[in-house]
Amino acid sequence: MTESGSRGDREAAQAAHEVAQRAIRRLDILEWVMVAGVAVIAMLGGAGIAWLLAGMAGLSFRTLWMTASLVLFVVPGTIAMIKTRSDERAEAQRGSGEPPTNAR
Repeated sequence: MTESGSRGDREAAQAAHEVAQRAIRRLDILEWVMVAGVAVIAMLGGAGIAWLLAGMAGLSFRTLWMTASLVLFVVPGTIAMIKTRSDERAEAQRGSGEPPTNAR
């Protein structure tokens, strides 16, 4: 291969690397924006639940708000993490040629 072709390949690889790094940074920012949005929605949902249940439960609004907000944020996040891990495990087993297991 010629020297100019090799240099051109290196420049193309460097440009592709820069584009990939920029995309990764943007996706990281988008991920944090989404997490913040979900946290706000969980807090608003927790406030609504606390407002509805504060009189019936005999607990303070603030305690119910904090508890409901945490439940609305943590439970779906935990379910999503478990699902992601099981999908990754299944993908790894498909790649290694092992038969899939049904245990979770």
